[in-house]
Amino acid sequence: MRTIANKMKAPFLSSLLNLSGGIFLKTVKPFKKGDFIEINGEIGSVSSCSWSSSEIKTIDGELVKVENSQFILGTLNNLSDKNIIRLELNLNVCYSENMADVKQAIYSFLKEHSGILKSPKSKITVAKLHENHVELKIAPWCLLDHFLELDYKLETALYQHLLKKGFNMPNREELFSTIRETA
Repeated sequence: MRTIANKMKAPFLSSLLNLSGGIFLKTVKPFKKGDFIEINGEIGSVSSCSWSSSEIKTIDGELVKVENSQFILGTLNNLSDKNIIRLELNLNVCYSENMADVKQAIYSFLKEHSGILKSPKSKITVAKLHENHVELKIAPWCLLDHFLELDYKLETALYQHLLKKGFNMPNREELFSTIRETA
């Protein structure tokens, strides 16, 4: 289990801050067990909350311990009442491309798209390494009302955008022939 902690060297101050955070959580109640929250970029469902720390279960199923001082010192968003959802886009990019440039182009595309939310932040991760390309997973957030439209159109629009920018990407026919050859 990972821990999101304060970087303080003095254990007494760290314990005091965690207790203060616990008091803050018990009195203000910015979330309850089961709420979907974002704290310092970590997103997940609250599974427990004690006086010194809380636990969230991330979207990937990982349990993360969050010291309660982070709720005072960090940035907390309770997403349960905001009616938002995460999209999951998959994109294949050839190894010959500069991945930093590809990520920058994807982030700028998402930033310019009106249906994509600024917070929580979109994430780009490597889903799988193939023989000739890398499969990226792009996870932007949108309002629930826009989900079906964006889920249907956004992946293709992003693919076309990157092609127009000159990025080398395997076309879908190449991918299917590779799959057929391995099967």
